[in-house]
Amino acid sequence: MQHDLLITFGSAAFLGVFFIVLAKRLGMSAIVVLLLGGILVGPEFIGLVHPEHLGNGLGTIISLAVGLILFEGGLTLDLHGYRQVSNEIWGVLTIGVVCTWLGTTLALKLFFGFDWVFCLFAASLVIVTGPTVIGPLLGRIRVRKNLHHILHWEGVLIDPIGVFIALLCFEYVVTTGSGHQLFDFMLRFAVGAGLGLVSGYILYQILKREWVPEKYLNIWTLAWAILTFSVSDYIIAESGLLAVTVAGLLVGSRDLDQIERIISYKVELKDFLIGLLFVLLAANLKLAMFTEYGLGLVWVVLAIMFVVRPLNIFLSTLKSSLNLKEKLFLSWIAPRGIVAASMASVFAFRLADNPNAAFLETFTYSVIGGTVIIQGFSAKLVGRVLDVLEPKPNGWIIVGAHRLGRAMAAFIKECGYSVVVLDSNPREIRLAARDGLETLCMDAMNVDPEHEARLYGCGNFLAVTSNENLNRMLCDRWSKLLPGSELYSWEKEGLKDGLKARLLMDTGVWHEHELQRWMGPGDEPLPVEQQMVGISETGESDRILLSFAGNCLTLGAPPEGARPAVTLVLKLEVSKTLSKLPVRAEHVFFCGNTDLEGLYVRMLNLAGDTVPNLKPESMMADLRTRLDEFTSLLGHQISMVHTYSEEVDEAYLLVARPRQAIPCQHTGSDINLVFMLISPEDRPSEHLGHISRIAKLVGSEKARKKLLAAQDAQTLYTTIAPG
Repeated sequence: MQHDLLITFGSAAFLGVFFIVLAKRLGMSAIVVLLLGGILVGPEFIGLVHPEHLGNGLGTIISLAVGLILFEGGLTLDLHGYRQVSNEIWGVLTIGVVCTWLGTTLALKLFFGFDWVFCLFAASLVIVTGPTVIGPLLGRIRVRKNLHHILHWEGVLIDPIGVFIALLCFEYVVTTGSGHQLFDFMLRFAVGAGLGLVSGYILYQILKREWVPEKYLNIWTLAWAILTFSVSDYIIAESGLLAVTVAGLLVGSRDLDQIERIISYKVELKDFLIGLLFVLLAANLKLAMFTEYGLGLVWVVLAIMFVVRPLNIFLSTLKSSLNLKEKLFLSWIAPRGIVAASMASVFAFRLADNPNAAFLETFTYSVIGGTVIIQGFSAKLVGRVLDVLEPKPNGWIIVGAHRLGRAMAAFIKECGYSVVVLDSNPREIRLAARDGLETLCMDAMNVDPEHEARLYGCGNFLAVTSNENLNRMLCDRWSKLLPGSELYSWEKEGLKDGLKARLLMDTGVWHEHELQRWMGPGDEPLPVEQQMVGISETGESDRILLSFAGNCLTLGAPPEGARPAVTLVLKLEVSKTLSKLPVRAEHVFFCGNTDLEGLYVRMLNLAGDTVPNLKPESMMADLRTRLDEFTSLLGHQISMVHTYSEEVDEAYLLVARPRQAIPCQHTGSDINLVFMLISPEDRPSEHLGHISRIAKLVGSEKARKKLLAAQDAQTLYTTIAPG
């Protein structure tokens, strides 16, 4: 017996995850694969999973798993959504809920003749649609923004409403016949809701005061949810689901820095529980029940899809601005998911003595199968026929909620694009939210856009953290998460090997100015402003962060022919970063040298002409020592050597351009441009600053091309020291 129990549970756990991964690989709805796979491995076919081997433990597993799913749903419920929803969504959540509930009740009464209480109870199970089904569907079909908004928030917000109604109906059903129905009903409700409020408040205080070490935060929250469910159910049976739902809602509604981390863990746990539950529940289905209830089931499902849902939408949106095609599309999309299935199975198990208990599962799974399979597979076709699909998504994701990121996000938003600012720093995220920006406080390396509806419709990704290696890794990861999207990465040195993103280095402002100072915490305001750039204006091009012209948003200056444009300009005095280099026109020259050491000697002698006390021979010895320890190569056929001298009072930069490439004796690489920097011994900081500016000059592809394309010394000098 123990062996059978272990095989059933272990197989269900693995197969649940396997079917979810398989669905992802096939590009199908996970619910469809889980439902069909669960039936296939159940006792009526392969016989690998036998839910009856779990005995009474099956009901406990189902109840506890559903409780954790509902707890996670409460945590992820964004009350900001309640405040921001449109009139259409409010209509769907009020008039629509009542319409679905009563319409389904009438259909059940008409086709099956159950008593009114049972019809109301069964109908309450299919009120929910569920974000676990709607989210991936919306991600695939890319509908218009207003329709996406309505369907997403309906799926998110209707879950707790539907569960609450179903729990109330269940509490009423289980108390019927006790002689104290109203008292028992109110007692169960009071215990579940009251304990949930107390539990949620205590957990909130524990998290707020940071009494639990961060490394144990997730398992503590999980254990707390299990304890809440168990205690409530122990005090009075069937109150645990309401308790954990309320506790999750209370904690999720609070402003906690830790909440996003907890949610990211709970999302993975929820996926595991959904897979486990669906395999167990689908395997537990008796297919004979579907034939026993005959055509009545088919008619009820068709009535829900073709009568109740359209009635829901058209009554809910009477005074809305939606057109007929948009209303028809909303009328077609209402797939049910795991919450409906789980609630039906839990209630059927709890009401085993009720002669109609088996109908709850049969009816609910019929609605799930009909809506998910028919609507899920046809949604894109229907959307195309009704002309409600959007072209390629044009929203933006900006990783970096610092001052620079917030300024760009605000500009992008003003241009009419959706934008989400993503950062793991709670303080920066709060500042971004205060500016009215859509935010997500999570590590961009762990975010899954399928689980974050705020990221739907985003087709542009901008990694602009101060860590260039992180930007590179982020672009690599998100190129797989957002296939076909535009990715941009800020990298100081401009290394491109293997990078799947466009480098911001290639636009002047990202290279010419010290933008890193605004890529971290700080109170110094970012000096930017919006400006109009005319057709012939080019003076501000090297300071333009973003530009918008002809309904096209561009990073950097607008392309030729796309003016006038609205631009976000960095308002600094022209820093002349490159002109700070200590270079003189007479120290920039072309030469015919064929070896590097000879060229270095020539450059030192030239410096000696300016500084009479300079000793080229001793300095050359010092350079040889340095070159033995460190390479002089900067890359891109450019070399730089640098040293200190007590004989100079100021820094000198010499630049030589060989007429023929000189091979480096250490690496064999060709050298086409040589920088030599000589600084006073007592100014190491200034020396390092010059080295940094030379590296930035060379790192800019645009500037580098000009340097290597220069045909004479004067052109080379003006490229290095403009103006």
